Amino acid sequence: MKLREAPLNPSIAITGRVESWIENPTRRYPVSCTVFVCQDTMDEHKDGLEGSFLFASKALRYGAGVSIHLSNLRPKGTKNEHGMVASGPCGFMEIYSKFNEILRRGGTYRNGAIVNHCDYDHPDIIEFINYDRSRIPWVKRCVNVDENVINKPDVLHAIMEGARKGDIWIVKKQYDSNGERIYHNVCQEILLKSRDTCLLSHVNLGMTRINEIVDAFADGMKFLCELHKKTGVDESDIYEKRDNQVGLGVLGLSNLLAIEGVTYAEFVDSLRRWNLGVKRYESTADAIVGAIGIGFLKAAEVARSYGMSRAFTVAPTASCAYRYVDREGHTTSPEIAPPISREVDRDSSTLGVHNYKFHPKCETSQEVGWDTFFELNAEWQVMMDKTRLGHAISMNWWSDMTTFDRQFMSRWLNSPLKSLYYSLQVMPDTQDKTDAYAALSDVDVDEYLNEILAETPEPNCDCAE
Repeated sequence: MKLREAPLNPSIAITGRVESWIENPTRRYPVSCTVFVCQDTMDEHKDGLEGSFLFASKALRYGAGVSIHLSNLRPKGTKNEHGMVASGPCGFMEIYSKFNEILRRGGTYRNGAIVNHCDYDHPDIIEFINYDRSRIPWVKRCVNVDENVINKPDVLHAIMEGARKGDIWIVKKQYDSNGERIYHNVCQEILLKSRDTCLLSHVNLGMTRINEIVDAFADGMKFLCELHKKTGVDESDIYEKRDNQVGLGVLGLSNLLAIEGVTYAEFVDSLRRWNLGVKRYESTADAIVGAIGIGFLKAAEVARSYGMSRAFTVAPTASCAYRYVDREGHTTSPEIAPPISREVDRDSSTLGVHNYKFHPKCETSQEVGWDTFFELNAEWQVMMDKTRLGHAISMNWWSDMTTFDRQFMSRWLNSPLKSLYYSLQVMPDTQDKTDAYAALSDVDVDEYLNEILAETPEPNCDCAE
């Protein structure tokens, strides 16, 4: 790695994409996230359907995940002035699926992903949700909702059934400070306009002492903003720079709490008080929250000095986290979530099977509990949004510790949270987040294993940080 480009602060954890670009800036753009909002035309319009094919091709070959929003397409059966009948958004998902399959099988980078999005109020939304997964094995689907979805019982039921089966992800419609729609990326944590991109990296809280947290946030933001100027992404023939944004996230919260002897419940309680403006320093939890809160404010100052519109996120960090350790030498836990166990075997298509040990005093998901985890994410989102530079949190819901029903949806809709990602099992002896197939049925898993045995590439499933 070129030292002049690498972050000097050891608490900064850079993504694989960024590291690859630093090593060889001509190799590919260091972006993980991009969005394409498809317009309702087949003409040679850069933002039409044909434009989406070209955009997806280049983005995937550059190694980025592509979120393609299809809500502007006419409903199935609509006739135009020539008497031609529209196929609606769903039929195009098969094209994107085959497209992704071919590119991943023969391309340089095999971890690009495509996620098709559709608004819940599109006339074809039920067909979109219930579309046969076997016909679109190389794309994922996401439904964009708002608070009024609760009043559409048929659509709500379909969404919940799709989420329970692991077929559907859910996000809330989002708008920028000017009221213009912005769109979720593949992994739901970044908000972009069409053809925009985002750079990601993280603060490794497990490597950071409490008195170092503020500087770590400020240094991490400066590193990303400086890198943003050097990539030349906006000068490409595919990406645009309608907004400036980076995504500074975190990993290793579980490690930090374990090292400092703080429970998740204590941390969430202090975080809630901080967000309410009750700032006290009576406990170690208060000290950690205060340092993180001030860190966000200092980093926000840095981001604004570079003209950033959005700058903070919590991204999926499974791949990145396993490359780093905490200050006591233990494997870093992903994101802000507790691990499902203190030891995990991770099967990587590139690295094989490796055993990782988290901090022996860290709390597991079962010990933390769903309610505390939900509140943690909600309060963390509030903390990010207070900077007015917040993206979103890529939050998994725990399928074996909570019931996905109307009450669940109401709680989520009324919360500050903006996304629901994988249906994840977190009880002992179940699959963990390193295996995106936790949401699949036994039959699906068997089919996947058979593919491996046949030496065929795995279906598209991951965020690919």
